[in-house]
Amino acid sequence: MPIYIYRCRVCGNLFEQLYLSFEQAERKTVKCPQCKAAATRDYSTQRFFAPSNPYASELAEDAEEYREMHYYEKKRDWEKAAKAAEGISEFAKNKFLQKAQQASSKK
Repeated sequence: MPIYIYRCRVCGNLFEQLYLSFEQAERKTVKCPQCKAAATRDYSTQRFFAPSNPYASELAEDAEEYREMHYYEKKRDWEKAAKAAEGISEFAKNKFLQKAQQASSKK
């Protein structure tokens, strides 16, 4: 059962959410318990210092607002990278959407 840490985009509140399965975590939209605004997963530096993560040193050096975007970029999950880039970099968002379209056209 995964436990994810989320950060509210409005008030900055950090909170944990427990899921019964990974599939449930992917489908669910999470709202902040304080202000009820949309929240996104927080990819803090301590989570990346795992021996199983080959990108640990690179991701730990990212500024906080870029971590999620770069995490999905490394995994080549272009749609999630584009969503994470919203409000951070319009250029990166467009680049990831373009790569997502290219990847879907190759299938």
